Amino acid sequence: MQSSLKKSLYLGLAALSFASVAAVSTTASAKSAAKVTSDKVLTTDATKRNVNLTGTNAIYTKPGTVKGAKVVATTTTAKNLNKSTTSHENFRAYRVAKTNRGSIYYKVVSYNKVYRGWVYGGKSATAFAGGLTSYDTFKEGTLTADQKTGTYKLANPGKTEAGLTYKQPAWTQYKIGKTIADTTAYKDATFSVDKVGTRTREGDTWVHVVNQNTADTKADGWILLSNLTQTNAFDEQSQVKVVIKDTDGNTIKEFNYTAPDAKGKDSDVTSDFYTTTPTNFSDTFNKAVQAQVSGTGYTVAGTDTVNQSAKVLTGSTLNLVARKGDTVSMKVQPWAVSATPDHAGTHLTLKTTDTPTTTATNYNTFVTASATMTTPFSGVEGQTFTSTDLVKNLTANKLNTLTSVKYAKVVTGEGDAATTTYVSPDTDVKTPGIVKDGDHVQLFQTVYTLSGGVPGTFAKDGIAQALYTANEVKTTASATTPDAGNGSLFG
Repeated sequence: MQSSLKKSLYLGLAALSFASVAAVSTTASAKSAAKVTSDKVLTTDATKRNVNLTGTNAIYTKPGTVKGAKVVATTTTAKNLNKSTTSHENFRAYRVAKTNRGSIYYKVVSYNKVYRGWVYGGKSATAFAGGLTSYDTFKEGTLTADQKTGTYKLANPGKTEAGLTYKQPAWTQYKIGKTIADTTAYKDATFSVDKVGTRTREGDTWVHVVNQNTADTKADGWILLSNLTQTNAFDEQSQVKVVIKDTDGNTIKEFNYTAPDAKGKDSDVTSDFYTTTPTNFSDTFNKAVQAQVSGTGYTVAGTDTVNQSAKVLTGSTLNLVARKGDTVSMKVQPWAVSATPDHAGTHLTLKTTDTPTTTATNYNTFVTASATMTTPFSGVEGQTFTSTDLVKNLTANKLNTLTSVKYAKVVTGEGDAATTTYVSPDTDVKTPGIVKDGDHVQLFQTVYTLSGGVPGTFAKDGIAQALYTANEVKTTASATTPDAGNGSLFG
């Protein structure tokens, strides 16, 4: 009995001793716990705050050394997440805290929102360290020649994940989702590919597709390449791959040409490509080639010996050489914008080129330019130019603004039937319908501001049309407008 009592007392004292140690340990931990001295929301570019766990530090409910911090994910879990093969387990950092010990902690969340908490991030808030490292969730690549020329359809149009397009490759940016909820309406749409890349964790290929019907871009976005069907994939049984390169070996265009006389792979289809007397491209093939280089500033000739092949077989590649055209300069004419966007309305005449007669009624279209065009609008003959190209040139020449000569206005008729003529500033004040300022003729000027240009093709002796938007202002007889000569380049 005494022995049993001693044993019980011994066990009781041991348990009490263990509890006391634990209590002391907890108290010590609480007393030595760090304190947060700052806690801020990260405001840097969100895409630069994608991170990966290194596995050296756990995720906590609070900065790990702060009193009450509990483990959300152990270092073992963090190591497994570091090597995850699903982008759902990418992480984004969104807050940063500093303790009185100088330690930095970042609050992170996994893209699937399974894990959220604080991870030790080193001693500096300028870069991720410790338990975190910066992470590229997606790596953009280079389109292959086939992808550049390929046309595609959605393989699984509808509402499923496989049939949708995304604003960014799926799960590579936090809370950036699909571009459209249902692609059923695009089951017959044809798309081109303009970007390609690989998701880091899965290693799968994603492409950015653009609807060839540019009037409807709602479904444009990123999609897994395997969820597309290429409609113009090379058919070695009936086609020849045609590659057009410049004289330096750079690929300009690449396309698949279907030979009408094809009889399976390796069949001789030379007659579908060339005539024999003299040797030249066949009419049909020549039209296909010229359509490819149209607007590039390059020409491809069948009479060029470098482009003549003795034998062409289906399933093979035919290499052609394109030669660059001559550089030409075009005169630029200023036009007032019409009611139809990107189209010219009224030609504006430079005063230095032609002076309005005293009886003219379109004084508002005679303009002065405050700068002289010194850099010609030039390009390779046959190459297309855009509105942006023209605006860039005129901006460099400081021809963004044109100002009309001073004029008076005569208004005849009323309401919808009223008409306005723009007449000489010397018109008599007694003229019926003249616009007055008290007892005097009110004078006006129109300020024209560069707003665009009509797209076109560079051509010898060609004329480009620059578009200006009009704004009428009142002026006085004493006001002067600087005028610069522009020779044959502008006007």
